[in-house]
Amino acid sequence: MKRYVLWAILAAFLVAGPVGCGKKEIEALNTKVTQLEKDLASAKQQAADKTKEADDLRARVNQMQATADAHAAEVSKLKAERDKLKRDLAAAKKKRR
Repeated sequence: MKRYVLWAILAAFLVAGPVGCGKKEIEALNTKVTQLEKDLASAKQQAADKTKEADDLRARVNQMQATADAHAAEVSKLKAERDKLKRDLAAAKKKRR
């Protein structure tokens, strides 16, 4: 029984040996894997660059929004002051008459 199992295993190795990948195929696959790893590293670097750029733009947008809000508050304050001065002028004109 042991000899039968041993012969079966040996036969399996003999059959599987020639069916496997050849040296050229292995080298081609290794070359392809190396190229894909380079492409992956490049894509990761580009993604990191784009993320940094997006963060910088987001910071600029927030800064510009804060500036715009400050300007809007100032405009609102100036309009209120203008309206008050218009009322005061109208009241002063009425008193002159």
